[in-house]
Amino acid sequence: MESVARPARTAVKVLARADASASGRRKPRCDKHRPRRTPRPVFWQTRATRRRGAEAQTRAPARVSARAANDMFGLGQLRSPTWHVPMPFLTGEDRPDAALWREHLANRHRMGRELRARGVRDVPWSSFDRALGVAMTCFTFGLWIVSGAGTIAMFALGGAWTRAIVAAYAIASLFSARRFSQRVYDYCAALEVGERNGWDLIVKGDVDCARAAHIFCSHPHGLFCAGVSLNLILSRRGLDAVRARSIRLFVHSLLVSAFPVVKDWLRTLGFQPCTAAHMRRALDAGLNAAIVPGGVKEVVWSGRVDRERLYLKNVFGFCKLALQTGAPLVPVYTFGESLSVGPDWLPFFESRRRLSYLLDAPIRYLSLTQRWLLPFPNGRLVTVVGAPLAVGERTENPTRKQVGELHARYCAALLELIESTKEEAGYGSQVTELV
Repeated sequence: MESVARPARTAVKVLARADASASGRRKPRCDKHRPRRTPRPVFWQTRATRRRGAEAQTRAPARVSARAANDMFGLGQLRSPTWHVPMPFLTGEDRPDAALWREHLANRHRMGRELRARGVRDVPWSSFDRALGVAMTCFTFGLWIVSGAGTIAMFALGGAWTRAIVAAYAIASLFSARRFSQRVYDYCAALEVGERNGWDLIVKGDVDCARAAHIFCSHPHGLFCAGVSLNLILSRRGLDAVRARSIRLFVHSLLVSAFPVVKDWLRTLGFQPCTAAHMRRALDAGLNAAIVPGGVKEVVWSGRVDRERLYLKNVFGFCKLALQTGAPLVPVYTFGESLSVGPDWLPFFESRRRLSYLLDAPIRYLSLTQRWLLPFPNGRLVTVVGAPLAVGERTENPTRKQVGELHARYCAALLELIESTKEEAGYGSQVTELV
């Protein structure tokens, strides 16, 4: 009986296939083209099927609740180095007017894609030179922040021997200050820290430092002046683009005169105190100078998520210096600098700004964990170098009118440089304001 039924069923199947081929209907090739089967009633399901269904229903709300918690507290953002502060509801980055921060993040993703297109992994150890450059940068920027506070804490809280060592180091530094080393400078410039980590340099003007010393005016200050330092000053590619052998960056006097360890390292790289006497001496000697006109007052404006603000309206000293030395002014702007250490999410901004102006010291959010959770600026920093502004013959005692006219020319040239290059740099909707 059974031997007779099997051929019968086989014959029925063959006839069904023949009818389907004759009518033009084809058998589905995969399961997604098959019509969905109606689930069996519960009393037809096996015990194992009912158990799997119950486990799936239990896991689904857990996954939804975990995703909601990550979105609420920003915990999911810890998995990516794109984010600086894993608390978007505090930083203000989710605000409707946080256009500058959103563009910064978009450029961060763009940098990652460009590195992958070059076949480079976005990790510090992708090459020996890159690892060495990242280590040097983290060492410098980390000491930039903790050196002063650490020294004060050691002297105040340490024992007698600790205080004696700190005092002896400070006294010895006064009589044996480190000097600039061209060999160390060239080695650091050959590391190309900016280019190896996805940053870029755009030179729009014809700058020839071989003919005369120039004053490079960098904006914005940010926290570390990382863009101008690693894309231009400590970059062989940047130095060749402006035909310079070296550029001396003038920074806050405490960094190169008082803070231990970091001052010796910065002086070896040619950094000098930002005073009129030091800058005048360097320019008279034919050395190229780089300054940040906004100074520490501009640091407090860094980290705003809505628009870029440059402290420049009431800064005239660099124009007077240019008139006195006859050195051309070169506007330099770095896109992404102000947000490279994340948004400044601390409250009471207006009170902090006034106190920062009064103390001449920035009071803002500081972080030692940016890219790869290291003190390395996070973002795609694009440094743009504009055309030099000629100031004419030297004028030892320029008038207020001369200084004001040069200042107006420089501000107009800087804004024009930013507006003409922001599309190319990836910040097409950026709004820049002078304060």
